Amino acid sequence: MTLKIKNEWFIDDKGRSVLLRGINLGGSSKVPVRPNGATHIKTDFNNHRDVSFVGRTFPINEAAEHNKRLKQWCFNC
Repeated sequence: MTLKIKNEWFIDDKGRSVLLRGINLGGSSKVPVRPNGATHIKTDFNNHRDVSFVGRTFPINEAAEHNKRLKQWCFNC
């Protein structure tokens, strides 16, 4: 879907107003897998090149399944 902006609205290819509906996949998605981002472990993440969120909030090989489910629930972003 391609969106355009018209006044204060996002407009789709058919000229309809579109509301973007997203989802926050959970608190665990906000902390890295590497280094362990558990909030009880003291770190300043000073070496940003070694920080990875891959695998949050679900394993990458399950992403298509979860995205399909979210689309069926009418989430579009």
